[in-house]
Amino acid sequence: HLGVYYTPRPVVNFIVNSINSILKKDFGKAKGFAEDDVHVLDPAIGTGTFFWIAFLLTLKELKDAGLSGLIQEKIEKHLLKHFYGFEILITPYVISHLKLTDLLERWRYRFKNDDRIRVYLTNTLEPTEMHGLIPFLREITEESRIANEIKLKKPILVIMGNPPYAGISANKGKWIDDLLKKGYTRADGSKDDGYYTVDGKPLGEKNPKWLQDDYVKFIRFAQWKIDKTGQGVVGLITNHSYLDNPTFRGMRESLLQSFNRIYILNLHGNALKKERCPDGSKDENVFDIKQGVAIALFIKNNNFTDKKVFYADLYGLRENKYQWLDRHTLDNVKWQEIEPVPPFYFFVPKDASLQKEYEKFWRITDV
Repeated sequence: HLGVYYTPRPVVNFIVNSINSILKKDFGKAKGFAEDDVHVLDPAIGTGTFFWIAFLLTLKELKDAGLSGLIQEKIEKHLLKHFYGFEILITPYVISHLKLTDLLERWRYRFKNDDRIRVYLTNTLEPTEMHGLIPFLREITEESRIANEIKLKKPILVIMGNPPYAGISANKGKWIDDLLKKGYTRADGSKDDGYYTVDGKPLGEKNPKWLQDDYVKFIRFAQWKIDKTGQGVVGLITNHSYLDNPTFRGMRESLLQSFNRIYILNLHGNALKKERCPDGSKDENVFDIKQGVAIALFIKNNNFTDKKVFYADLYGLRENKYQWLDRHTLDNVKWQEIEPVPPFYFFVPKDASLQKEYEKFWRITDV
């Protein structure tokens, strides 16, 4: 069972608006998503909420700038050409096509014969899953051929979405497994060592099974894709366990090497850990799940010569979190700068003042 969770609109608003701002500020794209050279991928598009909000934002941006005359052309030459979505389940795949087509028609766009929303039925984590053996599935084979091209070759500037929440992944394919374990060479020639090594040495975990979680593979896919393009921005909402669990230290080190700016908005809501607000009151999840979640914004941009990691908490009742997310973007959050340091590279604030002293003692494992 793939839990299909409709992503709450406030979560999508926060991510899409933040990316729009990052595109303007850090990438010199004056109109954000509306710029023709901004290619976008949602690797787990579901019912299409991220694109729905991004399309609206793009069209409103033009309208507010007094450029309504450009809207039809912008839909045809940009929204229908440069926004790619992947979905593995047929029902959300169909819904996303209907929902996005309907939105554009409401903006008076008239679809021509070969126009289509670029959402493809495919498994993001498996490059070649159709071999054209079934003639009547020719359309689907064609879908996966185009999807593969986007997956493996097309430069993408923005990757955003809400990847699946599946503890032990069904995606056991060699391609994604190699990507996790073996690493790759980035566009600038530097080498990534994968999530199973840290500081140049193997993790040595007794049980690294958490690294096989689907959401980890989607973060890995996004990181690899942006590294291959050479620059870009990733905005995802996922399980938050990778922020401070020791098993993920190789993953955190790898992300620190790939990206110049990392923003973590921890939405908490972890019923498994019985999370409460700092004042002891009730903390709720933004989804109907027990696993706490976090929004991550990763920026890779050669204009930055340094690396920084920023962190913020959002605790409270679900409704209050929604209202907060609707009123904020990355620009008006009170971020706290944190310094992820070896051996764990935590993505949460830690008091490291006693670390040196602590490390003078014997390791339990050595004892």
